[in-house]
Amino acid sequence: MATYVGILFSLNIVYGLVFILVWFLIFLISKYSSLSSMLASIAIPIYLVIIGNSNFIFFLIMFILIFYTHRENVKRLKNKEESK
Repeated sequence: MATYVGILFSLNIVYGLVFILVWFLIFLISKYSSLSSMLASIAIPIYLVIIGNSNFIFFLIMFILIFYTHRENVKRLKNKEESK
């Protein structure tokens, strides 16, 4: 996830700030870092669609890859077995 955040900040500081803001808000609500990371990852392509940026396809693919690599976390979250 740190690499993804680094990519966001290197491409546009606003992308990185959006990620961190969403991650922090979700973490305050849920106390799950993995959930916060996945929701912050999907927030970037959603943000890009809202502002009309055509790069959202790249970030959507990145979200799919992140979701795929975190599929075990998703299973644990679904079964309420993920540690806080």
